[in-house]
Amino acid sequence: MQSLEERTITQYVLFKNHLLKGSETDSVLQVANDLIALHATSASTPYLSLFARMKNFQRKHLDEEFYVKRNLIRLEAMRGTLFIISIESAPLLYQATRKSEFDLLEALHIRGIQSSEYQQLSQKLHNILKGGGKTLKEIRKALPKQMVRSVRLRVGKTVYKMTNVNVVLNVMMRRGVVVSEKSIETFRTTEANRYVLLQEIYPKLNLESVEREKAGAMLVKRYVKTFGPVTEEDIAWWAGFSKTDVKEALAAIKGELLHVKIEGFRRDYLMQKTDYEQLIKFKPSKTSSISLLPYEDPYTKGYKIRDRLIDPDQERTVYEGGAVKPTILLNGKIIGTWNENIEEKKEPIKLRFFLQPKKNVENKAIRKAKTIERLMAQEIKLN
Repeated sequence: MQSLEERTITQYVLFKNHLLKGSETDSVLQVANDLIALHATSASTPYLSLFARMKNFQRKHLDEEFYVKRNLIRLEAMRGTLFIISIESAPLLYQATRKSEFDLLEALHIRGIQSSEYQQLSQKLHNILKGGGKTLKEIRKALPKQMVRSVRLRVGKTVYKMTNVNVVLNVMMRRGVVVSEKSIETFRTTEANRYVLLQEIYPKLNLESVEREKAGAMLVKRYVKTFGPVTEEDIAWWAGFSKTDVKEALAAIKGELLHVKIEGFRRDYLMQKTDYEQLIKFKPSKTSSISLLPYEDPYTKGYKIRDRLIDPDQERTVYEGGAVKPTILLNGKIIGTWNENIEEKKEPIKLRFFLQPKKNVENKAIRKAKTIERLMAQEIKLN
């Protein structure tokens, strides 16, 4: 079993994630594909993830690929999370992570919605959304009042309140009938989603073009390529797969994988053999790299086992309830956080380091924070 030096591995993963100096690109689609998907739970995250990885990035670059050219789509995928995904990758991610018909029917059942109600309401919603889609508020106005009712779901001691409209829309999204979008250029997560019929805005997209039986192994292969070396626990957590699903996927690509060790860590890791060959040729940078990554960035969200990213004593201050805060990254390691509410423009960016860094590191982080502020204000000036 090969033993690898940690610093080289970290820099190589940064390089693959376009976070190492010299690895930046000028293509939104390349970043989206190389990272597999861009987290899109927060409206600002895709913009800021791209900004950290691209040369001369401006907000219009993502907007053009997404809203104008329609080369990107917003879908639920891994762990039921919203992502922005290239049209090229959408069928694979959809098939690999889609819920079974049984699970969708069960989701309706536990919320007290029968098949007849779903069929009636989904058909009505389909007609309402024709011709450009609507926000939830607009949908509610267009629906007959007698069709809308409250729904409750008890999970342990917690009771969640929603309407049957919310539930049915969610199932329609999971079935690939409806997609949700924010308005063009928005950074505000609080802005209402617009629900649109997928086939109206992506008429050539066929989410069934990838065989579901092969999709899981194909997704695991891409994940190992992008984030490897990784553990089996990382794969299961990131993809939202069961241990059995992971075992089956790994068995399908067994001949393409290599087991490795990382110096200073006791676990076994997996990486692609072809990726290992590239690693051997890789030359680590002699200069330090500093990045400010947003909430739920793909790099910081890429692993279940995070001891290579952050000191275990600081992990709970950064990873809360399954989410990861905006982070300050030095040579691939999380050394601090920055404030999350800048999308509401309540205050300037504030950097919070775990330990006082060297002055040159602090100054570089401050300069990056200022460029992000200008990006969010649409006033970015590149040097």
